[in-house]
Amino acid sequence: MQMDAQGEAIIEADGQLEAVARELSIERGSGGAGPGGGGDASDGAADDGELAVTLRLSQVHAVDVEELWRALTSPDRLAQWLHPVSGELCEGGRFEVESAASGVVEACRPPRSPQDSGELQVTWEFGEDVARVTVRCEPVEQAEATAAARLVLEHHDRCPEFFWREYGPGAAGVGWDLTLLGLAHHLRAGCSRPVEESAWVTTPEAREFITGASIRWAAASVAVGTEEGQARAAEARATAFYTEPQSGE
Repeated sequence: MQMDAQGEAIIEADGQLEAVARELSIERGSGGAGPGGGGDASDGAADDGELAVTLRLSQVHAVDVEELWRALTSPDRLAQWLHPVSGELCEGGRFEVESAASGVVEACRPPRSPQDSGELQVTWEFGEDVARVTVRCEPVEQAEATAAARLVLEHHDRCPEFFWREYGPGAAGVGWDLTLLGLAHHLRAGCSRPVEESAWVTTPEAREFITGASIRWAAASVAVGTEEGQARAAEARATAFYTEPQSGE
């Protein structure tokens, strides 16, 4: 394992994109069919001009379900791979993720044993946008006597149709891919600094990772009925958003 100048393990993203399964569901309101003429049901109908969108990511980690749950819910652990989190991380509590979102813990059910599942449901508030995020930790049976647990993350949001056509699922999906990379690196290497604060984010490898994640989200969009050309144009804009300096920066 290679170390950087600060003594942190250097992020190795090889295999991470392939390790994550991505699914997408889209539903439009009464104005007609989903983007490109199709789409599955999501979490209820949206108003005309909005899409109800659910992004689902899952990944298996070589830790038991209780260790995965601690990494996802302990403030000390979250600060090492996500961002510092303040507030009350209990059901009904309000929290804030530094430099990111805030929200309310709507449900919190920790696993009671290594064979049990855990589930966390929160609102995910950024500016005027209020999404909902559900995280599940599920034990995975292995042929060998090694621990494994699956993380399942679902992001439910209502997206203006013009924004969807501009950026597609990559607007949120690439961000979640970067988040899962940080978690995987933390669980594997014990890192104590979030991905966004590491030197890795300025490397060609980071751009390659972001581009690969954006390509995969565009493919998920095509799979639920988005026209190929529209999906690929949105992919290009989402990739540029994450890799090119934005005006005012």
